[in-house]
Amino acid sequence: MNEKRKNMIILTVCAITLMLASILGTYAYFMSNINNDSRQEAEVDTGTMRLRFADNDEGINAKLMLGESITKKFTLENTGTLDATVSIEWLDMINTYTLGSLTYTLEYSETEDGDYIELVSSTNVPTSSSEFTSTLVPDITIPVGKTYFYNLVITLNNLNDVDQTEDLNASFSTKFIVSQPSTNRKYTLTIDPNGGTIDGSSEIQTLSMNVGNTYELGTNDTTGYRKFEGWTISGYDSSIEDTTITIGKSNVKIVAKYDSFKIQEAIKALENGETPKYVNTSMPTFVNTATTDEGVFAMEDDYGTSYYYRGAVENNYVKFGDFYWRIIRINGDGSVRIQYDGAKGYENTVENADRLIYTNRLFNTQFYDAKYVGWMFGGAQGQASTSKAQGQTNETDSEMKILVDSWYKTNIVDKNLGDKVSDTLFCNDRTTPGREATGWNLDTGIGYGNNYTSFGATVRANGYNVESIKAKPMFKCPQKNDAFTVSDEVLGNGDLTYPVGLITADEIVAAGSGEFHTPNTNYYLYKGVWYWSFSPYAFSGNGSYMFVVNGSGIGRLDAAYVNDTRGAVAPVINLKADYVETLIGDGTINNPYREVIK
Repeated sequence: MNEKRKNMIILTVCAITLMLASILGTYAYFMSNINNDSRQEAEVDTGTMRLRFADNDEGINAKLMLGESITKKFTLENTGTLDATVSIEWLDMINTYTLGSLTYTLEYSETEDGDYIELVSSTNVPTSSSEFTSTLVPDITIPVGKTYFYNLVITLNNLNDVDQTEDLNASFSTKFIVSQPSTNRKYTLTIDPNGGTIDGSSEIQTLSMNVGNTYELGTNDTTGYRKFEGWTISGYDSSIEDTTITIGKSNVKIVAKYDSFKIQEAIKALENGETPKYVNTSMPTFVNTATTDEGVFAMEDDYGTSYYYRGAVENNYVKFGDFYWRIIRINGDGSVRIQYDGAKGYENTVENADRLIYTNRLFNTQFYDAKYVGWMFGGAQGQASTSKAQGQTNETDSEMKILVDSWYKTNIVDKNLGDKVSDTLFCNDRTTPGREATGWNLDTGIGYGNNYTSFGATVRANGYNVESIKAKPMFKCPQKNDAFTVSDEVLGNGDLTYPVGLITADEIVAAGSGEFHTPNTNYYLYKGVWYWSFSPYAFSGNGSYMFVVNGSGIGRLDAAYVNDTRGAVAPVINLKADYVETLIGDGTINNPYREVIK
């Protein structure tokens, strides 16, 4: 975060109602011996505790800059007939500030002007986006007839080397209450796997436990793209040692934390000639949908080694140009390929048309010619192709290219974001492998006019082909003429107007769709609406087909005629490596990769 902007974060303590509370507690003590029916009992009534504020204000109304503190003075008075022990609680607290941004200290004195003794040294205010009860200080004993004086100091900290962007819109509210001594109460232990699994379960567990009880935590699984790194803990006085948690004197919440594959670290590793951390070294079984083989995997592309996301991954979110995107892969040149995913972040399996820029759009009105599988093609619309070379000459834009280019200009170029986008190629593979590769009797492999023809990705996606051929995606573009770029004419064709395209069929299979026509609604590319790819499928007797990701309840790799008006659009761009290195976040839906606010 820019230091000037960071220092302007202001803490407003909103609607903090400090409850004036009294407590009477009755405690029964008994002793018993085996074979002895006699029982000794003693009943002790505590005195009444009275909480008062020196400024006669039950609220805290303060605006704090980073590094500033506010002090609230109050007294506890024992008006009863016996010494009394109580706890002071944060009650119904909400604190959405970054953990560590808010801390507190508490000190007391037996006289208002006397020396104050520290009761609680600097301690993090527990964080929670929902109402939460936690102990501020446990087991304060006030002698009968005495009044003790307290200073509660809340500080908004300037955390060095920690991004506090989220604190700009954070909130903090609470009540305070005096309550029973902590040793006489049960507390709630909440265990949050945080997207992982504990002993095979991803559910949040809640348990009721007494002070001093211990609980043995289960095994937290490590996935293909992240490594379990322990737990964060909020709540007074509880502790974790290895896999054993000991309950302290408050409700406690523990959340699993992970070290995961991060694109910033991965790109730096690539620059140093190293393999990024947490890359799965195995080769997925592409014919199957991604279930257990999820994570980040490696495959060669035209630039080097590409690292791609597969399955229902949850750490590939990017926020760019006021939109959310999902990372498809890090390209071999270090640029990062991303697919549009909506005006807000959507979890995997959520069906929503907002995850696409348009719905009900065709790829091209003209369809009865093999050339119309092209992002661009030879000759004018409606003019028949006379050879493969002529039909695949990049002269005329498809209607889909015109649509996507227009969106890119409005949402990227006109917002001055174009300098962050890389001219990394998009492969519109129009190679024609022929019937020996596909097993299709009618496949001529000619690739122009109205000749029955399949195209390159059809073989690699195992589309209606011979049994011996299995899905095997490829990130290298077989023909330079199909490697669409803006200005790069070394690896690409230099025929694009803007560096934007669509996802390829190979990328869809690699991401976990499974082979052609295999339903899958669990991987990150599923949006609930069917949308176009960049890859040609075939020309049959009825027209030209493109690969698509099918819609609601299906999610499979499929094909559709280019003039089908039901298609939706999810643009794909590539972010420059040096720009990505400057991003903050960890790629999760609540902390996406994004620019630092300046």
